[in-house]
Amino acid sequence: MRLAIIIPPDRDGAAFEDRLLSLAPMRRRGHRVVVADDIRRNAWAHRTQELADRVVGSAPGWARQMNAASRAPEAESADALVFLTEGVRLPPQADRAIARALANSASPWGRFDICYQRESASSDLALRLASAIANGLAQATGICTRDQAIFVTRGAFLALGGFAVGAVPADNEFSQRARTLGAPIVLHEPALVSAGARDWRSLLRDRTRQELLRLAFAVGLSPQEPGPLPHRSH
Repeated sequence: MRLAIIIPPDRDGAAFEDRLLSLAPMRRRGHRVVVADDIRRNAWAHRTQELADRVVGSAPGWARQMNAASRAPEAESADALVFLTEGVRLPPQADRAIARALANSASPWGRFDICYQRESASSDLALRLASAIANGLAQATGICTRDQAIFVTRGAFLALGGFAVGAVPADNEFSQRARTLGAPIVLHEPALVSAGARDWRSLLRDRTRQELLRLAFAVGLSPQEPGPLPHRSH
């Protein structure tokens, strides 16, 4: 099974390069990395082209970027797509875990558990609590967030019409529709998520806001707003 791993831009050049380098073993195993650039070129653009199989231009907004990258030739020839966001690092054997999961399940999509990483004054307890909340409510609701590295077969992604631009947030809304095809597969070896520079209070406050949105979609509410999605950083 060939994967296309789709990544949005990240202004933190050194950290972004490190994340792309972490995907090199998967590229050597035949998978492809597509970066969805928001067209605002930066000093790392040339290096990005060296470390990815393709860079696709797109207007800002995560849903637009992911949809644009899903139409790249490398994604069109893939069996399944993996959608990431800034600050998310897949486990080393993620490609093999995804292939096994999709081959052995009737469901065509899934996500990873996550573990927040300490990069600031956030306490270890706050990081563990934020991770547990995210994983627990994802398990309970079947609604996934982009931090959880959503993966889906290309056929299912096309059948669902991709991500809905203007949905708030697009990852929750996509999960709501994807549940009609099956419950999300859960891979328990966690993806690592950067907590950024937030202290423990802001981390938990942000997590609470995201979980309220997740619960809204779980009970059938679908908040909408016009225009592009807000750019969310972690």
